[in-house]
Order: sequence, then structure tokens, then C-alpha cells
Amino acid sequence: MREAETGDDRFGRELRRLREKAGLTQVQLATRLGYNHTYVSKLEGGSRVPRIAFAGGADELLGAGGSLIALATNVRARRQQDDRGFADGTVGVPLPRPPVAILAAPPPPARRVHLPSFGVACPLHGVDGCAVTAPAEGLEGLVGDTARTVGAETVHGLAAMLVSYIEADLVGGGCLLSAPLEQTLRAIVGLVPKAPEAVAIALLRLAAQYADLAAKQRINHGQHGIGMTWLHRSVEWASASRDHAAACGALSSMSGLALLEGDGATAVEYARAVAAVDRGRRWTVVQAGLVEARGHALLGDWREVDRLSNEAQRAADRLGDRDRLEAPWLFDAEGATYIASHLAGALRDLTETTEDRAIASRAVAFSESALANVPPWMPASRLLLTLRLADSQACGGAFDAAIAVARPVLDAAQSAGSIRINHELDRLRLRLGDRCEDLLTDL
Repeated sequence: MREAETGDDRFGRELRRLREKAGLTQVQLATRLGYNHTYVSKLEGGSRVPRIAFAGGADELLGAGGSLIALATNVRARRQQDDRGFADGTVGVPLPRPPVAILAAPPPPARRVHLPSFGVACPLHGVDGCAVTAPAEGLEGLVGDTARTVGAETVHGLAAMLVSYIEADLVGGGCLLSAPLEQTLRAIVGLVPKAPEAVAIALLRLAAQYADLAAKQRINHGQHGIGMTWLHRSVEWASASRDHAAACGALSSMSGLALLEGDGATAVEYARAVAAVDRGRRWTVVQAGLVEARGHALLGDWREVDRLSNEAQRAADRLGDRDRLEAPWLFDAEGATYIASHLAGALRDLTETTEDRAIASRAVAFSESALANVPPWMPASRLLLTLRLADSQACGGAFDAAIAVARPVLDAAQSAGSIRINHELDRLRLRLGDRCEDLLTDL
């Protein structure tokens, strides 16, 4: 059977039909979506595999109601399982495999969850409110029966599982989450081509959020390359399903990874991409401002750090109910901790790059504020912030105070198994140098 008869070129035929119905030429469509017209021509001719981001943009522009997204994901799912690669001659990039060493991690507990929760809105019903339940048998209970219809029950169960995974990650129990997260994520991607259009879009929204959390897990264990692969997938799936909140979250994670690697310029670019996703959302102004300020701190630009920090704090004071549903981490005690910790990190880095010790006192003040507000169910954050406080004190030359703060948490920091905590610990070690041999012996 010829490939054209397998149904893989249906995307091109549907794209051409909708484009002509809208009265657009290939050049006009390509220009509006930010692509070259030859790409559109090849898609319509069936010689290129559609990008999910393109399909999402075309779907919205042409009023396809999800049909183009569904067709594109179907094509890519077929091609991803084909060792011969894509139709345009490129090789399909596979999804990362779950880490074998930790496959025995248990599924999240079965419980009733009311969405939105932990920033997860119902992928089908938005932020209006939805009660969902994680299945007692975990992933197998949702996708194990191949004859089962992929519908609202599947989406709701996967959303409830995601909430449980996010909660486990926040309380510091995330060391075993990579494998079950990625197993679930691969299952979601496999379900998309089988689902009705509305459900397929909901599954893509879930995939974007699962991929962001999977990336954080990988990065936290030093696997930056695999983590960035998941983040790119997260942005692609979020863009295709028009989930602006998930796109902002993944781009923020990209900026955070650049910060971890000391690349201030790249961190700034990703932060600006966060702001550009949807300027109508207030919480994205806060998020983008905080991460961009940290990028400029690594570049030694104190004016931009000051401007962005002030803008982020002012925007945080104006957050509303919609922002609380989409970005709960910016509210209450957790929000105070989140904002203060970013500002402390920016000022600590700015002290280092400018060698202006006067700035360190502000870093210390924000570190102390973050520690005063950190919720008791976030022990990993408390540990990281304690080390950041000690490092901020050392930046200002208060070495005895830094030693006094750091000594009680050294054992916990060394056994935490977190790349971010290790990063803070290494910075403190270098800062203290040979001035504090007694503490260095412990380190």
C-alpha cells in the first residue's frame, strides 16, 4: 500500500481545505503563523510531518475546532514508532525512556481531588471547578484496558494523579518520581491519537504539565539534557493545546536551568519568552520578572535587577482570583517564600558579579524572609534557603554568621540528593575558602 493511502497525508488535505475556505494563499497563511510558505506547501503535499506548534496555530487561525491538532498528533505518533524516521528525511526524536533503576516506585494514592489544585486545572472544564479521583490501581486502571473508550474519566484520573505527583514533589519525596511520571507521560502520548478531538486536546494539556514535572525531576538529579528534552516537549504540547499557563511554566523551568548552569544571557531570553506567552495574565509578569532579574544578576546588571524586582513585587500585590487558580505558588506563605527566595538569589548573585558587598545585606534580608515563611511541608525548600542565607552572609563577609547558619544542616544537605541543594552547597564551600577550615572539614 502506498504511504498516501495510510491516512498520514490527511493533515495536508485538511489544511488545504481549511486554508482555501478561509480565502488565504499559502504565503498568507505562512506569514500569519510565522513560517516560510515552502513549509506550508510541503505540508499540504504530504512531504513534511507537521509540527504540533504549527498545527495548534493553524487550528486556531482557521477555526478547525481541534481537527488539525488531532490529525497532527496522529501522524507524529505513527512516525515516532517508525524506525525509518519522518517523511521529510529527518529522524524522529524519541521520548526519553523512564529510568530503569527506579521503576518500582508506587503509584500515587487514590483520593478525591477538587480541581484546580496545585496549579492543575481540569483539562476539560478549565478553572470552573471539577471533582476528580485518582484510580486505586494507578495508571493501569486508566489505560490497561485497550477496549476502554478514551474520555472524560481517563482525563480526570490522569489529572488527579498529576496533583498527587506535584504534592509528593513539593514535600521532598520526589526522588522516586521520574519513572512513574514518565511511564504515565508516554501512556498519555499514546492515547492522544485514539481520543476524540476535545479529549485529545485535554490530553495534550496534561502531557505538557507532566513533561514539565518530569523535567524538574531529571534536572534535580543532574540529567540536564534529558530534562531540557522534556521541557521542549512541554512547550510544544502546551502551544498546540493553547495552554498558556503550562507554556509559561515550562519556559520558566528552562530559564531556571540556564541559571543553574550560570548562563545569565540564556536565562534572560527564556524569561522574556515567558512574558511574551500571554501578557494579559498578571502572574506571568511576576514569574517572568523574577527569573529575568536573576539572569541579569549573573550578568552584573544591577539596574535591570532593581527594575525587574520592583516590577515583580508590585505585580504580586495586584494578583487576583484567576491568578490564584493558575499560579497558587505565588500566594500566601508559599508565595512569600517563592518571591523572597528569587530576590535573595538575584541579590546574592549580583553581589558576586559586582563585588559590591553592600548588596549582600539585602540578599540576607530576603533570605531570612523566605525562611520565615516557608511552609512546614516543604523541607527541601527550607534546606536550600538555609544554605542560600549562609551564602548571602558569606558574600557580605560575615563568615562566622554563615558558619553558624550552615553547620546544623550540613548532614541533611549532603544526603539530600538534589542538584540544586548541591549547587548551593558548592557555592558556599567556594565562598568560604580556607578561612573556615573547621567547617570545610565537615563539608
